[in-house]
Amino acid sequence: MTRTAAPLVLAAAIAAACGGGRPKPTPSPSSAPDKPIGDALGDTTWDTRVLGEASAAANEVVRSAGDCDAVRPILAEAKAKLNQAEPRLRTISGHGALDAMRKRVAKVEDMCPAI
Repeated sequence: MTRTAAPLVLAAAIAAACGGGRPKPTPSPSSAPDKPIGDALGDTTWDTRVLGEASAAANEVVRSAGDCDAVRPILAEAKAKLNQAEPRLRTISGHGALDAMRKRVAKVEDMCPAI
């Protein structure tokens, strides 16, 4: 191993051991390996419904990104709907989708600072 590769390998090992510094979501009941497929599908369907309204609000913010005057009045509502959806989610993929929506809304918020 070269001298420059050793610190990189060490840093990668530390990051992997620490989980990359990001908190892991609490495993949901649907992530149990012995959960019946019907129950897992039910959880996915549930999350799809829960995320529907939050997704619509987030998408409206993203669609309006070019017009900050249009974004400002709908931004708080979109963020509230995203926050309301979080505790109701049952799957890890639902939490991942919610995180992606939050990032998109945050990007638009950064582009349109409050007056």
